[in-house]
Amino acid sequence: MRRIIWLMLLSLVIVAILTGCSDQSYVIEERNGNQLSLGPDEQNPEASYALIEVTVDDQTKVNGQTNQLSCLQKGDRIRFAYRNSKKPLVATIERVK
Repeated sequence: MRRIIWLMLLSLVIVAILTGCSDQSYVIEERNGNQLSLGPDEQNPEASYALIEVTVDDQTKVNGQTNQLSCLQKGDRIRFAYRNSKKPLVATIERVK
């Protein structure tokens, strides 16, 4: 019984570590003012996806610099982080090459 409990705890720790390391990127599908509609980076043409709506402002950093929002275009691949866990306001955007 102890062995099963330890095995389950070890499995949970491994899942937690792998989940925390995920670094998913997105594609900008549409940009309207300070709103970005993002889709998954890797898409199956036969599947449909719900878009993620995020808000950017003049404090959002793009590749480490502020006021660089004009460089974001439809089709850009990005990674982003929310500001202080306040969805949908974005703190940082990193362009993926």
